[in-house]
Amino acid sequence: MNRFSVRHLFVVVPVLGVVVAAARSITDNSFLWHVRAGTIQLDAGEVLRADPFSFTAAGESWRTQSWIADLGYGLLERTFDGLGWVWPVVAVTMALTLTLVGIAAYREAPNPLVTAGVVFFVGWLLLRTLVPRPVVFSHLLLAALVVALTRRRTWWAIPLLLWAWAGIHGSFIIGLGLLVLEALRTGRRELAGVAGLSAVTVSLTAHGLALWGILLRFAENRGALDLIQEWAPPDLTDLSVAPYALFIVLIILGAARGRIEPRDLILVVPFLLFGLTSFRALIPAVLVLAPWVARTVAFSDAARREEAGGLNVAIAVVLLGVAVWAGLLRAGTEPDDELFPVAAAAALKDGPVFHGDAVGGYLIWAEWPGRLVYTDDRAELYGAERFEQFADTRAGLPLWREVFERYGITQALLSADQSGLQEVLAASGWAERYRDDEYVLLSETG
Repeated sequence: MNRFSVRHLFVVVPVLGVVVAAARSITDNSFLWHVRAGTIQLDAGEVLRADPFSFTAAGESWRTQSWIADLGYGLLERTFDGLGWVWPVVAVTMALTLTLVGIAAYREAPNPLVTAGVVFFVGWLLLRTLVPRPVVFSHLLLAALVVALTRRRTWWAIPLLLWAWAGIHGSFIIGLGLLVLEALRTGRRELAGVAGLSAVTVSLTAHGLALWGILLRFAENRGALDLIQEWAPPDLTDLSVAPYALFIVLIILGAARGRIEPRDLILVVPFLLFGLTSFRALIPAVLVLAPWVARTVAFSDAARREEAGGLNVAIAVVLLGVAVWAGLLRAGTEPDDELFPVAAAAALKDGPVFHGDAVGGYLIWAEWPGRLVYTDDRAELYGAERFEQFADTRAGLPLWREVFERYGITQALLSADQSGLQEVLAASGWAERYRDDEYVLLSETG
């Protein structure tokens, strides 16, 4: 305990900062349909294999990649009768992720100050991902994989880790890629064997070999992702992602100074470039590159005077208590009523309604099975064509009438400040039945 110094407290602070930052309103529409997918699978006793939520793709082949996370969400909602568990789950997950980042960084540069710096900037980048959707668990599992790779005695756990990851999020393919690149970098055949065994174990989840079909379908619908902001390339001039530019500079300098050897570039360069493809890719890249950044800035940890380790531990405990208290005060336990149509949905009549993807996620959670949705954010299900159809209809292009007639749509729940379709419907005699600062509900007359 006497070895726990003030410098170690610098590592604790950003971890606890993320705990507090995770306490926010529930604003993620994707998370909401994952919760309902969980309760459906709990009741059915099997994973979903067809779309149960929409009237535009009802019954079409669709498998929920995140069945393990979905089941967990469903169990938690039923156990706690609501969503009050969201903040603790996200906070603990992100705190563990940063802790693993710190362990990996410390193993490369055993200096608390270096570790604190790396953890701080990784935490900074993670702030945009503090949502309760399954992707946060993939970050934790990737950080665990990075740590497991640093010690041969923990390699046995890697195939099990990848199995769980494959049942939680499709980004497990990044983990397999990391294993292959690390095997090539180190030239260790046994690690190649671990990668091969992991490729087998991921095929043994509830979806079996169909797991690979999920990834293929996702890849085939990449065009739909172009319409989703988080899949756009990151703007490194944006303050929220600026630390990645710093990481790039440090890695280049580290390579120039010989701290990153040519063989290491087999792993470092692909992940560095991968992080530039989209914001969703940036976070996994950062988690893999963090220990390499620590290596580039490592400096000797000179002996310091003996400190009162017990006092420092007590300070850490107090900080933890403050973080938990602040989180409890800030955390939301219901969907944000400014982002989601909590009040407007109550004015809906039976029958199909046109709406956006965020509204779709909320309606699935709040009103399924009594109401099916027009769309939500499942890009791999709807594909680019349906997403473009949605965008053109929302804009009020002539296509809207054909779409409404095809699906029997007699209501439209739109953003209050959105023109296009709202103006077209008003001009076509549709009546406004509800309006607040965020949403307007129009319905066909006659």
